[in-house]
Amino acid sequence: MIIRRLLAEASSLLVLGLLLAGCAPALTPTPTLKPGVAPTNVPAGGIAPALTPKAAAPQPKYGGVLTFALPADPVTFDLHQETGGQHHLALMPAYNGLLQYDPLAWPEAKIAPDLVSGWEVSPDGLGYTFRLRSGVKWHDGVPFTSRDVKASLDRVSKPPRGMRSPRQASVSSITNVDASTADVVKIRLDQPSASLASILAIDWLAVLPQHVIEAKGDMKRDILGTGPFKLKEYAAGTSLVYVKNGDYFAPGRPYLDGIMIYVVRDESTRFAALRTGRVLYLPFPYGVSPPQAEIAKGDRNLVIQSNWEPSLVHFLMNVQRAPWSDPRVRRAASLAFDRQAFIKTAAQGSALLGAHMPSKGPWGIPEDELLKMPGYRQPKDADIAEAKRLLAEVGFPEGFSTTLLTRPESSHRARGTFALAELTKLGIKAEHVIKETAAYDDALSRGAFDTRTHGVATAIDDPDLRFGENYVTDGGRNYGKYSNPNFDDLFRRQSRALDIVERKRLVREMEMILLQDNPDVPLAWNVDNIAHSSRMRNYKMASSAYLNNKHQEVWLAD
Repeated sequence: MIIRRLLAEASSLLVLGLLLAGCAPALTPTPTLKPGVAPTNVPAGGIAPALTPKAAAPQPKYGGVLTFALPADPVTFDLHQETGGQHHLALMPAYNGLLQYDPLAWPEAKIAPDLVSGWEVSPDGLGYTFRLRSGVKWHDGVPFTSRDVKASLDRVSKPPRGMRSPRQASVSSITNVDASTADVVKIRLDQPSASLASILAIDWLAVLPQHVIEAKGDMKRDILGTGPFKLKEYAAGTSLVYVKNGDYFAPGRPYLDGIMIYVVRDESTRFAALRTGRVLYLPFPYGVSPPQAEIAKGDRNLVIQSNWEPSLVHFLMNVQRAPWSDPRVRRAASLAFDRQAFIKTAAQGSALLGAHMPSKGPWGIPEDELLKMPGYRQPKDADIAEAKRLLAEVGFPEGFSTTLLTRPESSHRARGTFALAELTKLGIKAEHVIKETAAYDDALSRGAFDTRTHGVATAIDDPDLRFGENYVTDGGRNYGKYSNPNFDDLFRRQSRALDIVERKRLVREMEMILLQDNPDVPLAWNVDNIAHSSRMRNYKMASSAYLNNKHQEVWLAD
């Protein structure tokens, strides 16, 4: 009955064009810790006196529907082929991975079993043995087996012809997946991998059903998993409706009766819907802007969680297109961009300085070192002069014309507007080309663009994902088609380096190559805010938008 009422509401929203038009049923969300950021509600004195009685934690309650809003539909339903932030948020309630990050452990990034009951790693680091849970079924009743795991890992690590696999480089060390025993999976690597378990725990590596993939060739039009929620209905441009999976393998889970996801393109409308209770949750990377977060902090019915995430906002240049194919032109652009001004204006102060790996994490160049480097140092006079000299050397003393691709969301427009202004310092005139999500993604995948501004997120702060997806030759998100054999060799070496000191040394070498070649201009690392109703409980913001999206632990208070 609740789901039927929600579907009726979604229909009215489509007609009126506003999420606020319907009569939404009373629903639910709550607060939690901010991963990587100290809670703001801790008393100034720190820890409470030892004799202060501790209030009993509220007990989870069954029932209710979690509602939230996204700015766009998934382009397709195939998690292994897509990259946009809306995909894992919209699809993961239906899926599981071999491993997961414990949803209740944040801010600690704790790897835990999901579809496995346990696993071992061989002494040489080249073999992983996973014991699968028994009794797990796909939503259509077909038993889950090791063959599903093999089919999923094979298509990501060795994609069939015509399939794109954005995360292929991050699992390229996998040479064989043995599924000869129904409840055991054995993975063999050609080199030790310092990050394999971490990568297998991210949402993008969800296990998909072999029988559907074999019958249809992909999962572009199907949502069928083993997860806590089953798809009931999808209305393109309007909503996705999930209902509770009564056969879910985790005892007593999920608590919710279902999940309702609205497609609401306008940011202000999404925020208004949250404030009026029409939706209970605005997830990142589509949470709330810094000004909206300030408003929400004054609302006793809302909770704000904040954290920096491994999401780089960059100005990307297509190195296959002149004049961006000339490294001197790319160097000039990197020198011209004022990163500190970007953080203050386009990012509204909600971002951190960094290069291609975040300074805040264990791999990046420390901020005090960056501030002494060209492109990052202040004031900008010397950098601008050198940039103009480089362009004159190439034959563009007065600049040139190009195009800049962005999406229509306000944050994307702000980034694009900033980039246009920075380019004019060098006489570069860029046409601002704005495309909706599907057309934007298509242009990127075909290399049909000159430049773009965008946020490039990875699930975890690890070089295997960051560099493997975005900068290795043929990387799944290397949209600018950058290629450097020396960089690729260093990538392979760092990936198999189990000694952390040696791995960091190699990562620094890779960073310096990127700062020399300038396939893109790192602008800032996002600090994100999410907002949810105080009724939403057992939800802790993860270190990335690509984690903790199944919601099997979430419950709604009265």
